[in-house]
Amino acid sequence: MIDIEEILIKHKFKYKKAYGQNFIFDEDILDEIAAAGGADGKRVVEIGAGGGSLSRAIAKRAETLLAFEIDETLFPVLEETLHEFDNVLLFSNNVLELGIDTVDMMVGGPYVVIANLPYYITTPLIFLFLRSEMCSSITCLVQKEVADRICATSGSDFGALSASVQAVATPTKIRDIKSWEFTPMPDVDSTLIRLDRIDGAFLTDNLDAFIKLCFAQKRKTLVNNLTAAGINKQDVLSALESLGFAANSRAEELGAVNIRLLGEKLGKA
Repeated sequence: MIDIEEILIKHKFKYKKAYGQNFIFDEDILDEIAAAGGADGKRVVEIGAGGGSLSRAIAKRAETLLAFEIDETLFPVLEETLHEFDNVLLFSNNVLELGIDTVDMMVGGPYVVIANLPYYITTPLIFLFLRSEMCSSITCLVQKEVADRICATSGSDFGALSASVQAVATPTKIRDIKSWEFTPMPDVDSTLIRLDRIDGAFLTDNLDAFIKLCFAQKRKTLVNNLTAAGINKQDVLSALESLGFAANSRAEELGAVNIRLLGEKLGKA
């Protein structure tokens, strides 16, 4: 048993708000996250290793853990907290700058993502890994309101973010985690979610852009939104009809998978 908080103090670590550093030290919660992410016997990618608390929980289960941490002041801490594990590889790279093709090459095989994501780059990181054909699932902590939007299938929360995720993955809420479980304590609660990629589906720039067009003005019909973007009206009407939807349908009425199919029929996804 090691005390990561004591190790952070020993190394005179200062939490940096700019990096969205809010760590969890409760080992029961950490093990639950690792288990929910399906770490057992898998290659795992972790974004934001922090002090290594979640990294340890993952490493106990995983075949290999590739942990990315951009705050290099944490590396002496991580070397101490993870010294007993020979299945952990640490990287200081920013994965958003690397790009998904490079990350996939570094991992070298099928993998899952398990992470306590920094709030300020949650969506870009999720979208990055939804673009990978090698990443089968993403299990991560996000702000509760973001989780609500990602998992929404109708109502005001269902929008471009929900559709972009659900077009290529099935989201599941695992559990809420209160703000006081984090150090330092953030202003909002978090939710642990898991996104399981739909076989054969992955997010492309074209699909992402098409979904944004569909939701450009939520109160407008799909026909109006898409023709305003220069797509032939008759083509949109024909594609909607072939999917069994009326000419006055709005994006939220189709749902994520049908929006993807609509984009494919129009040659835009």
